[in-house]
Amino acid sequence: MKKKTWIISALMYAMVFMACFGVLHFMKKLMEPAGPVQMETGTEGFGQESVDGDDGKRPEDRNVDSLIKTATDSQAEKPEEVIREEGYTGWKKQFPGLWTPPQDTEEPYVPPRLVLATDLHYQSAQAGDGGPAFQLFVERSDGKVIQYLPELLEAFLDEVIEEKPSALVLSGDITMNGERMNHEELAGRLARVQDAGIQVLVIPGNHDINNGHAAVYYGAEKESVDSIDADGFYEIYHRYGYDQALSRDSSSLSYVYGLDEKNWLLMLDSCQYEPENKVEGRIKESTLAWMDEQLLKAREQGIFVLPVAHHNLLAQSRMYTTQCAMDNNGEVIDLLQKYELPLFFSGHLHVQRVRKHKAEPGVADEAYGIQEIITDALSIPPCQYGEVVWDEDGSISYETRSVDVSGWARKMGSGNPDLLDFEDWSYRYIQKLISDQIRGVVKNLGDDVERSMAATYAGVYIDYYAGRKIDAKGIRNTKGYRWWQRNMPDSYLLRELDSMIMDSDRDNNYFLLPEEEGWLRE
Repeated sequence: MKKKTWIISALMYAMVFMACFGVLHFMKKLMEPAGPVQMETGTEGFGQESVDGDDGKRPEDRNVDSLIKTATDSQAEKPEEVIREEGYTGWKKQFPGLWTPPQDTEEPYVPPRLVLATDLHYQSAQAGDGGPAFQLFVERSDGKVIQYLPELLEAFLDEVIEEKPSALVLSGDITMNGERMNHEELAGRLARVQDAGIQVLVIPGNHDINNGHAAVYYGAEKESVDSIDADGFYEIYHRYGYDQALSRDSSSLSYVYGLDEKNWLLMLDSCQYEPENKVEGRIKESTLAWMDEQLLKAREQGIFVLPVAHHNLLAQSRMYTTQCAMDNNGEVIDLLQKYELPLFFSGHLHVQRVRKHKAEPGVADEAYGIQEIITDALSIPPCQYGEVVWDEDGSISYETRSVDVSGWARKMGSGNPDLLDFEDWSYRYIQKLISDQIRGVVKNLGDDVERSMAATYAGVYIDYYAGRKIDAKGIRNTKGYRWWQRNMPDSYLLRELDSMIMDSDRDNNYFLLPEEEGWLRE
């Protein structure tokens, strides 16, 4: 009897043990990660029945959580590593719309990119009728394609929208002579860039505010029209940088724009227009104090600052020696170099230039110097603008591009031969314009000699404004240059010719600021 009782007890203990083991095994299976999900092409996928002995459910009927578990033992040990190229990216491609990344996952940093244009000198087609007064205005200009400025602007804006930069920066002289009608029409045209999601940023140039030369050209008469004051400039352009500013200077139209969390643009109003307009530029003392405050904040936060103004920081030209560099450029240079800023962008000169500020001999930090890049006028052939790119390695590159007006004209179905072959037309236009102006001074030397001298000057002028390297030896060996030396050795025009040649010792259309120079902060 005892033996029978012992056997029954043993069987009961065994049954309890097996039941507990089964429960524990079941619980363990619930808590373990799901096995790898096979998604090979042609086997199991969304909308297909299981063919490998699975539970027979469609994938969309299964627990979504099981799909985002790790697929290997190493991933199971470190679940935080699931978001990897072979993990997150693969899942996202296989199951679009199914995976929602964690809220704290940071997007990869995309460095900014700018399109920078200056000296648009925009003029409405309604500001002239093509009559004698308008033609005289064109003939006395410095090469602006005045008759096609609206078309040039539209082609340029189309390129900007297609390129999708972080921002479009317009650094002054955005109108011909500050005419209100030109400002209002330009602001209206810029709206479509901003509507495309590209922030437009403007600052004034010396042509834009309180300009006494504001005019329209009808028939044989030039007629004065209203310009705008500083308040009017803000009223028209406040949505293009001022409304988005991190800080505004209370005594000028300067502001700080946050390009992203790592980079600021210091947009500087370098113009003098109160009580009257001046060509020369100057940064006010109060603005310098404001700049110091902003640069200190940027340094404390590890922000890289890129300053932009209309007037030049450095004396950049042997040909244009007055009214270009700011009157107090020494103070501005000292302030910017106090914070070791590497780059400064400007316009005004109408010449494509890249130059470095050099310290006085014997100064301890003689190797360091701020670099200035002057973008030539968009309104003058070859109608260039600059592209500024922050690269992933921390370097910054700058390169010029010419507006493809001919491509735009074909796309728009234009029948105007000048626009359809704009590059060739604009070259011939500016060559004839400058040649005619030179031949107005060079007289009584015979047609062949005058034509040769004018062509030599015009050719150098075009390359100089475009920032190209000029072959000094080749130019001085031409027949036209020798005629200049023989017939007009003391002429100011020959001195200008030599100045342009000496200034053009290298190409100025590309610049790279490498990280190893130590000027870029982390």
